[in-house]
Amino acid sequence: MAQHFLLSAKARTLSLSAVARMTEDEAHARFTAIRFADNGGEPFCPRCDCTAIYTYAARRIWKCKACNHQFSVTSGTIFASRKLPVRDYLLAIAIFVNGAKGHSALHVARQSG
Repeated sequence: MAQHFLLSAKARTLSLSAVARMTEDEAHARFTAIRFADNGGEPFCPRCDCTAIYTYAARRIWKCKACNHQFSVTSGTIFASRKLPVRDYLLAIAIFVNGAKGHSALHVARQSG
């Protein structure tokens, strides 16, 4: 019989306590690795899938060299155009996916504050 996903080693890579202890920089790096996992954690343009990008030092955004599209780690996700810190998004994701049967949006909101 197959093992339940929540009991596997892969399910333990994003724990609530680990996310709660992260700094904003660590959370951004982890969110980037999760978001761009198809490319080994390296960002790519969501518009044209080009891997040649510029990195801005002042802000956490990238610019595609091919189409000049500016994007962030939350571009093209449900978290786009929101102003919360990335750590809060990661905490909400960890609460949701670590539940065996999922959680309602109200439960996630109560748990994450």
